[in-house]
Amino acid sequence: MMGLLIQEDPIQRVCAVLDVVRASYYYQPKGKDESALRAAIEKVAGEWPTYGYRRITAQLRREGWEANHKRVMRLMADMGLQQRRKRSQPATTDSRHGWGRYPNWVADLMVTIPDEVGVADLTFVALRQAYVY
Repeated sequence: MMGLLIQEDPIQRVCAVLDVVRASYYYQPKGKDESALRAAIEKVAGEWPTYGYRRITAQLRREGWEANHKRVMRLMADMGLQQRRKRSQPATTDSRHGWGRYPNWVADLMVTIPDEVGVADLTFVALRQAYVY
């Protein structure tokens, strides 16, 4: 029924039924021209090659640009100036040591009731120089 209403009635009546302004029917969003901001980002990135998007955003604001960090990050990614780096996780298992290994006492055990066997895992603590287990 809604399809018939749109085909037969003028836009003004359809917009009145849907309770929206007629201008919203004709609205076509226009993309922003970001070429000037792109040039400014490229200039700052050229002057400060170790800067990431946060520092470049701060520098652009000092220069008078109004751009948030998400927009700068998106433009830098589009321009190939920034790549997402995966942070490396510490190696939590080091099997290359001189200590003996403990046997697995529960490998061949037949568990018949809940909570009959308890198993633990090691935890590491990050210090300044290394990780302690």
